[in-house]
Amino acid sequence: MTESETKTIFLVLDSGVAIRNILRTDVFRVLKEDRRLRLVLFSPLVDDEFRREMSAPNVVIEPLPRWRPNLAVQVLRSLKKDIWAEQVGLFTFKSKRGRKEGRWLRHWLLSRVVRPGTPGRAEGWLRRIDRLEAACTPRLGTEYFERYRPGLVFFTTIYSRNHCLEIGARQRGVRTACFILSWDNPTSKGPFPFRPDRFILWNNILREELIQYHGYRDEDLFVSGVPQFDLYLDRASFLPRAEFFAKWGLDPALKLITYTTGTPGTSPFDHEVVELLDRARREGAFAMPSQLLVRLHPKDRPEDYRRFEGQPGLVLQRAGRSAPLPDQWNPTREDMYGLAELMSYSDVVINVASTITIDASVFDKPVVNVAFDGFQTHPYAESCQRYYEYEHYRRIVQTGGVQIARTAEEMVAQVNRYLRDPTLESEGRRRIRQEQCWKLDGQSGRRIAQYLISLLSERRGEG
Repeated sequence: MTESETKTIFLVLDSGVAIRNILRTDVFRVLKEDRRLRLVLFSPLVDDEFRREMSAPNVVIEPLPRWRPNLAVQVLRSLKKDIWAEQVGLFTFKSKRGRKEGRWLRHWLLSRVVRPGTPGRAEGWLRRIDRLEAACTPRLGTEYFERYRPGLVFFTTIYSRNHCLEIGARQRGVRTACFILSWDNPTSKGPFPFRPDRFILWNNILREELIQYHGYRDEDLFVSGVPQFDLYLDRASFLPRAEFFAKWGLDPALKLITYTTGTPGTSPFDHEVVELLDRARREGAFAMPSQLLVRLHPKDRPEDYRRFEGQPGLVLQRAGRSAPLPDQWNPTREDMYGLAELMSYSDVVINVASTITIDASVFDKPVVNVAFDGFQTHPYAESCQRYYEYEHYRRIVQTGGVQIARTAEEMVAQVNRYLRDPTLESEGRRRIRQEQCWKLDGQSGRRIAQYLISLLSERRGEG
């Protein structure tokens, strides 16, 4: 095949989660097996180990180019966020913007821009801001577009701080496609900094949100399922339960209660909840003899948990390898299977309004959600209680598939319910799987790859 017949796709990956979801799933495997394609990977990881793992005859690896928005663009984007927040009225995003300094001044300005009964006025201002932002943005990525001449730029982080190649593609009329990395993004992070041509989505909930809140057409949205969940169907590759328990120093005769932590910004009190759980375990408060495994978020502070190290009946687990990435995480295939095994072999999973709830539900594992702030009670605006009113998580609560613990006593009582009868709320967990995962058939990665290939053959303006 001649070079002129080869079609080039840019794959722009700026985080460990993006590398996991795309490069360590069938998305990348199917794409690189198509010898009609040349894949140019733009990654913050370009070390020898990464190059060996991702190498193939039709794969080129480049360092991720960076462009930080200038002051004018930053100001315009901030203004756009405020107008959009008033226009769509989403609780999640408005509550976040409401905690910003200078809110009174922005409120006064917005009252002059967004007026009740005039939705077109806000739309007009958003279009003006987009035009101004484009005028304030230099031409980006010239070196790479001239060298490779891509037919498609595919990326995974619509809210990245380094949209160099993505915006460069828009400037040149090169088709763009974005995979929504996380289910909370469309309702929690505000307006998109620019508009990709196509979106690839986990489920139909995200499809509805992009139509309702971001003004996309249905034909520009593709529902694929969740690619990182594909391996959850590959249970033959899991470590057997006895081997998994031996690997982590767990007792196979005891029930396994798993607590997954969040970031210091979202749940800084996680170590206090762990202490409360461990105290309950040591005091025999659980209905059956149990042990506790605590899986630390990649951004969590390990020093907060040092007092638990070496304690009988409590195991600490770090997620993946640390790496110089925005999310500080390089999740390997081993770690991906490790999380699947943990969910599969846990008896109860506890977290604070986390995506882990969906992971656990895939395996029909009971979930308890923490809605108290450790040892202290904080005002609602600072409390984790508010997370259960966020649009994306409210849908989880409405399924009836989780139990919400508003006190430590409730948490222990709910764990005990599930230790006695793990089938409780199973129908709600089925709804979570159905609504959030769309299809659990192990084919999501393949669907994404095939969709990207199909986009290369479309003419601009089709679809």
